[in-house]
Amino acid sequence: MSDKKEIIINCGISHVSAGIFSQQGDKILLEQVGLETLRYNYSSEEQWLDHFSEGLKNLCAREKIKGNARFIFPGSLLLTKTIRVPHVEEEKQKKIVAFELMQKMPVPLTELIWDYQVIDDDGVEQEILAFAVKPEVAETFCERVIEIGLNPVQITPAPVLDYNAMRSSGIGLDSGETLVVNIGARSTNLLFINPTGFLLRPLSMGGNALTQNISDNLGTQFEKAEEIKKNYFSGEVAFAADDPSVQLLENCSKQFLARLSQDITRSLVTYKRLKKGKSPSKLFLAGRGALLNQLPEFLSQSQRLDIDYFDPLQALALSENLSPEMRNLLPFMLSEPVGLASSIFSSAGGGASALTKTINLLPESKLTNLNFKRKQPLLLVSAFLLSLTPLPGLLSNYVEGQKLDDELTRHKQEKAVLSDDLGGLENKSESLDFLQYFTKEMHLRNHSYEEKEQTLWKIQNLLNYLQNSLDHDEVSDTWFDEFSISKPNSVSTRNASRNTPRESKDIVPILRLTGRYLVRPTVDPKSESRDVLEENLNKLNSEKQTALTNYLADLPMIKEVGNRTFQIKEKGDLFNRYFTYFEFEIILR
Repeated sequence: MSDKKEIIINCGISHVSAGIFSQQGDKILLEQVGLETLRYNYSSEEQWLDHFSEGLKNLCAREKIKGNARFIFPGSLLLTKTIRVPHVEEEKQKKIVAFELMQKMPVPLTELIWDYQVIDDDGVEQEILAFAVKPEVAETFCERVIEIGLNPVQITPAPVLDYNAMRSSGIGLDSGETLVVNIGARSTNLLFINPTGFLLRPLSMGGNALTQNISDNLGTQFEKAEEIKKNYFSGEVAFAADDPSVQLLENCSKQFLARLSQDITRSLVTYKRLKKGKSPSKLFLAGRGALLNQLPEFLSQSQRLDIDYFDPLQALALSENLSPEMRNLLPFMLSEPVGLASSIFSSAGGGASALTKTINLLPESKLTNLNFKRKQPLLLVSAFLLSLTPLPGLLSNYVEGQKLDDELTRHKQEKAVLSDDLGGLENKSESLDFLQYFTKEMHLRNHSYEEKEQTLWKIQNLLNYLQNSLDHDEVSDTWFDEFSISKPNSVSTRNASRNTPRESKDIVPILRLTGRYLVRPTVDPKSESRDVLEENLNKLNSEKQTALTNYLADLPMIKEVGNRTFQIKEKGDLFNRYFTYFEFEIILR
């Protein structure tokens, strides 16, 4: 059994659970698990954090859980976007994703904490699923859990983790299409799994819709309606046959099931259109909402699919200390934690892929502190070598991560007081001088970084304009892969006008754009000869080169289109995949 233990907290809308996982051979061991029910109106987003914090505090106290922890965030509290980008090298991928997301997100990307995951890749294009959260939301959340005694090291969205859990459970997913329906309190996630990846479709309805319907029909509070729902549909409380509320509950249940089935049907139609007629042959149910009576039977009849419950325990070894009652609940509460645990331990063993990568929405400040703690031993050694003499105050401040300015002030005061009594003051003074120099250097570098950030933001705004303008038929199917900036005198501008005077005080940078465009043949590649196809592609490619060059030259933010190159062989592969790669040097206004 591995010594590495992972605390995973599932931050549900109606429940919070905590599990401690470790590696046991080729299995993941669930050593400990606890569950706490949150009692409030689940339809209220504003109340969630307070009740979650209270529930987590009670859970950690009861289970004696503390230390580093990974948190699974409900998807209903996050911004989600799906985009398609060209298949590129991993180092270029994030730039392209950021560029596309700047146009898609309702909030400027610089005002969000965001991360993404590849969810499908056919070798030509990649489908990207991105999640984002406002910094103040993530910061407040982290402050709450730190107060409880947990140190957050990861915040990851719940909707994508079922894929990892399915993979780790040994269910055959490579031969066809599979659908996972995870019913939560506030939303339902439809996960379409295919041989090349997966597709996520969230539904804005969950168990809350049934509770609200019961509340409206009974004329009772939401919390009371939730209790009635759990008692009746779980079978824990027996209702008399002549109880008038029984028929009402059954009618509410039928309405919920009908609406859920309709939403699944619409999503299936969309999926089949996207996947050219392919349809799932198997449907798995997950989440606590899947405990609803008659759900499998109803969906089997309405969707004409083979229905089964997803059991994430197939990927686990269970501790003998778990109670029988908890064991019965585990299949409906562990799919996301198992998905995260499998990704963590597979990554440690080198078995992770782009499709099983996990997203981290932890605020930058927390990531910085986390990285600092990981580097503490090295920092302590460095501090010792710089100090040459024992400086307990200095070392402790390294450990605590205090600001260098405060460190300098304290040591200057200490130096004045102890100057008559302590030996070796020269060495200590040298250390202080070094720290002062280091502090100034950090200030200068931060200032330089801010300037570069402002420049980058201006270029990004320009690229936004460019991308949004590429909707003309003649230049459609065009993607920008990379850009760089340089001064005019450091690049070649063979085709730029040499008669344009430039004043030294007004040097305009040059933007180098690289990308690709798709040439769609107007003849049938299957029926026409290779020569006819190549002639057609060469003609269309030449027209698109001219159209793209002229289009860029006419944009108001561009002064000149300088050197330009096009590659149609090898890298571009015009005659096989119909791609041409280009590079432009553009002089900005």
